[in-house]
Amino acid sequence: MSAGWTEERVTRLKELWGSGKTAAQIADELGDVTRNAVIGKANRLGLSKPGRPRATKPKPAMNRTLNRPIQPRQEAAPKEVSEPLTPPPPPGALPQHRRCQFPIGHPGEDDFHFCDHETSTGKPYCEYHCSIAYRQRVAAA
Repeated sequence: MSAGWTEERVTRLKELWGSGKTAAQIADELGDVTRNAVIGKANRLGLSKPGRPRATKPKPAMNRTLNRPIQPRQEAAPKEVSEPLTPPPPPGALPQHRRCQFPIGHPGEDDFHFCDHETSTGKPYCEYHCSIAYRQRVAAA
């Protein structure tokens, strides 16, 4: 059975903690208390390790669906690709599946059209529009 945290035991805990003793050593000296009880009381009292200021870290935002912290998104540096200066090939010069399908303008307006430049391999867009439409994967740190 624990003797409880009397004012005298709390004062002694603070002295021993400040002297740099480990929680196990403090528990032995106080007697009838566990190492974890010493650590818990020290935390509740706001004591820190000697020589180390107590730092409080903000809690990360949680993804409630996945029940884990939300990782900050690291933006990849955009690829340096300039807009194509060459005009697209004439209609019918490339098969439909090799023409860039990036929309230019707003649907329903007279000047709406698709880019029509040659696509990147396996992508529906040309190299320039791929750099706009897709994000670069960032290697995990």
